[in-house]
Amino acid sequence: MRPMAQVAMVMNLDKCIGCHTCSVTCKQAWTNRRGMEYVWFNNVETRPGQGYPRRYEDQEKWRGGWELNRRGALRLKAGGRFKKLAGIFSNPRLPEIKDYYEPWTYDYKNLTDAPLGTDYPVARPVSQLDGKPMKIGWSSNWDDSLGGAPAYGDLDPMVERTRQQASEKVRFAYEETFMFYLPRICEHCLNPSCVASCPSGAMYKRSEDGIVLVDQDRCRGWRMCVTGCPYKKVYFNHRTGKAEKCTFCYPRIEVGQPTVCSETCV
Repeated sequence: MRPMAQVAMVMNLDKCIGCHTCSVTCKQAWTNRRGMEYVWFNNVETRPGQGYPRRYEDQEKWRGGWELNRRGALRLKAGGRFKKLAGIFSNPRLPEIKDYYEPWTYDYKNLTDAPLGTDYPVARPVSQLDGKPMKIGWSSNWDDSLGGAPAYGDLDPMVERTRQQASEKVRFAYEETFMFYLPRICEHCLNPSCVASCPSGAMYKRSEDGIVLVDQDRCRGWRMCVTGCPYKKVYFNHRTGKAEKCTFCYPRIEVGQPTVCSETCV
């Protein structure tokens, strides 16, 4: 893998107002289909908070990204070839649907077809996975603008680490800091751990621009890439049995146009 160029996009966090326009337009362009209901290639999180999926930064649990061995060489946190082979059909380091959220829609037909009466009809939430009524308990931006109460902020792995390791002075300054919005897409890393984790070689980094993509014909759905990504920005399409991720809108990049999320940012 020898990329000759590396495209990049800068997100100015001082200007982000948390409107989620980038998330919605990306959703409509890339993941508005069966099997991808829970997937947001671009999501905007409030920090401090758990993020999406929940606590994805806790690499002691998920084992994503790289680490240095005793000789100072890079190795995957999730383990090498033999470890992957041992768990290729049963990967224990995967986020569950409850870590993302169970996608839902509403029973709108109950509103439109309701007969005349003295009570108000309601549209109940219905799971997009099994079509059954459900109770909403989490979503990709459940704690938006710290709306999920301070308890969610305490569950942020970065906050936990700061409280454990920082001095009292640094800790006090951090806890007095105001919240901020964090838009997130795939980083298209210079040395992507998802590509190194893929046993079938389906993940690859384009040499001409450095964009990381998934070859759908070669993907076998083993999801080692999901484990390997420290940002959890590779997703599993439960309809096709393949991995999918942010494409950096490469069809637009190839003709000189910006990505959908950057063009629609207000």
